[in-house]
Amino acid sequence: MKKTFLFLIFFLILFSSHSFGELSFVQTKDVTSDTPGVRGINFKPDGTRMYITSRENNLNARKAYMIEYSLSKPFDISTATISFSGGSPKGTPLTCDGAGGDDQMELPHAIEFKPDGTRMFITSNRNFGKGNTDVAVYQFKLTTPWDSTTLVCEKIYEVDITDSGTDPAAEDQVRVLDFNPDGTRMFVGGKRLHKLRQYDLATPFDLRSGVTPGGISDSLESFENNMRDIQFNPDGTQMFLTGNQRDSGLMQKFSLSTPYDITTLSSTTETFSLTSPSDANLVNNLMGFIFASNFTKIFVTSDDGNNDDAGNHNQIHEFDIDCAGTITCADPSANADVKAIIEANVESAKRIIRNNTLPIFHRTEWLRRHKNKDNLNNLNAGIDFTNEKIARLVSALETLKKDKDRTYSSDDWFQWSEGRVSLGRKSAKGGSSRDIHGYGISVGADRIKEEDRDEMYGYVFQYGNDDVDIGNNGTNLSTDSYSIAMYSTKFKDNESFTDSIIGFSLLDINHRRVINNNTLKGDRAGQQIFGSINFGKRLHDEKLNLSPGIKIDLGYTKLREFREKTTIGDSLADALIYKDQNIKTALATIGFLFDTENEQEERTTNHHGRIEYVGDFSPSSNAEFIYRNDKGTGYNYSTNNKSKHNYRIGYGFDITSITGWSVVTNFERFGASGKGFYNELYLLIGYVPIDDMKISFEIDNSNTTSLGFVNKINDYNFKINSNFNFLSEEKNHNTEISLSNKF
Repeated sequence: MKKTFLFLIFFLILFSSHSFGELSFVQTKDVTSDTPGVRGINFKPDGTRMYITSRENNLNARKAYMIEYSLSKPFDISTATISFSGGSPKGTPLTCDGAGGDDQMELPHAIEFKPDGTRMFITSNRNFGKGNTDVAVYQFKLTTPWDSTTLVCEKIYEVDITDSGTDPAAEDQVRVLDFNPDGTRMFVGGKRLHKLRQYDLATPFDLRSGVTPGGISDSLESFENNMRDIQFNPDGTQMFLTGNQRDSGLMQKFSLSTPYDITTLSSTTETFSLTSPSDANLVNNLMGFIFASNFTKIFVTSDDGNNDDAGNHNQIHEFDIDCAGTITCADPSANADVKAIIEANVESAKRIIRNNTLPIFHRTEWLRRHKNKDNLNNLNAGIDFTNEKIARLVSALETLKKDKDRTYSSDDWFQWSEGRVSLGRKSAKGGSSRDIHGYGISVGADRIKEEDRDEMYGYVFQYGNDDVDIGNNGTNLSTDSYSIAMYSTKFKDNESFTDSIIGFSLLDINHRRVINNNTLKGDRAGQQIFGSINFGKRLHDEKLNLSPGIKIDLGYTKLREFREKTTIGDSLADALIYKDQNIKTALATIGFLFDTENEQEERTTNHHGRIEYVGDFSPSSNAEFIYRNDKGTGYNYSTNNKSKHNYRIGYGFDITSITGWSVVTNFERFGASGKGFYNELYLLIGYVPIDDMKISFEIDNSNTTSLGFVNKINDYNFKINSNFNFLSEEKNHNTEISLSNKF
């Protein structure tokens, strides 16, 4: 029976072990010449310093030391050199004169730091020659952050794992140590009782006062009966345990139902092997470990204690982790941010189509409202783009501009432009919510069709930015779109009309995903073709004009494959490869527009608005992706159409003065009840030049806008220009006044 039980235990360990692909051996550094007994290990967060605790092997005079290394390449232990070699053996002696205990620590183990490097904590086993009074956590102050040579002992805090209150020494070999991120809870454990205990700290990372013993875990002896170290994942829902009794090369992963509460440890674990392809017994007699480099690497210390011809071996082993903080690769399609990114890509593709077609329809609507006017330039704006490609396209359109206000013919080109600022929010079930903001500029020109005076056609270039903040961790999707489109509008019987658009866009997507404190970035290219047709009828009345209609929008977007790149060293932990993705868009809109006209002596004002229902018949889009370091397993996520029924409402006004001023505004909301909205503000400001006077509204691709006024007075150019950044959170604006002349 006993043999059968042992066989089952062995089978379960073997079955649950993940020896291939999760932990990748990188290298080993031998530190035997630096220490006779390596124990705990830790790193400065930027990977430029490494720390190990060291003990002497002399049973009659065991002393503890801290050895600090400098790394010329962060987290590359092959570049580690001792930064201080004082003491014998090498390192800084761990002493605690006047701190409530013996002056010299004998058996150090785990190391933890306050996040700013101003305080260090080390667990100590017992002092052999002095009883069991030194089963404690030592607290040191570092007068120079991260410099262990400046340590000053502040406190020796004796721990009691038993909760008996009478026998603190019942646990005589305290080793493991960890803190929660804010330093308000400390975790300690040892060999004899095989239990962990948590302590609540009134002052974060300070044991000198207000320490309250808390819960105790169940015995972990069945998993590891000689525990050496523990560490939690970033959110405290997982705990990792190592030791050297059951199998020195194994690591156990526990789940916690309540984060950072060891009383809720699961009774089952996952087991991971610390080996190399060439050495199944790489980690012989494990002593300590630390996850580092934002959980993309793990470092393990071992002291085999051999006294053979090769002597005692003290080593540090480096492993890469396939998936940061979790070791096993979780299904990314279940990750809220990954789902939100894929959904945001689909939503952004739809918005870009809408943002490319709406300014054109605004133009055709304006033409119908001003059909009988002599001049159809509704904006005479100077457009200044610092991007050379955009500037060349805009300058080509600028050459088509009319110089003077006169009755139009088929030879005349009429220039127009429109600026847009957008804000919105999208809620999500199962995924992360999204905050949306964007802007854009449209520059176009149109003319009367020679053979049909009731039809106009034109061309428009558009630049837009669609920026989506996903969740609360810094994940972001930013899409720049460069579009060109051709459009036409046809009047029939002065009532019915047909608008049509066909266009093409190039997409440049900047992708940023944050997971386990690791930022993964990538640039994704895409192409888009879109078309729209709008049928309607204009019903005239003395006070109110109505334009019922129906519109169909179609689009096809192809997003190219791209790879996430890590910002931490060469680790590929959690990085994904996103395959090509196809997005089909089909929208049908039904509703009506309305407008009124108020003619006064100096100006004409048009009020206009819309109420529309938008049905989204777009099919689902399937996204496929794989881990960069696990290309054998594929994952996918399909974006079902979650907003089939939508609305679009809007209001705006036109003001056209007899002096040449033209102002057009549109405020519109697009949304679905309970599922999010998208607010858009469109603004047109123009002036038909009179003599030498010019007024312009300008926007460049650095989000900077300007409003300028130029007039020639007695051969002098008088100029006023005001600049401001309408998307910046910081106040950034200025005004310039100049007077110049050319001699």
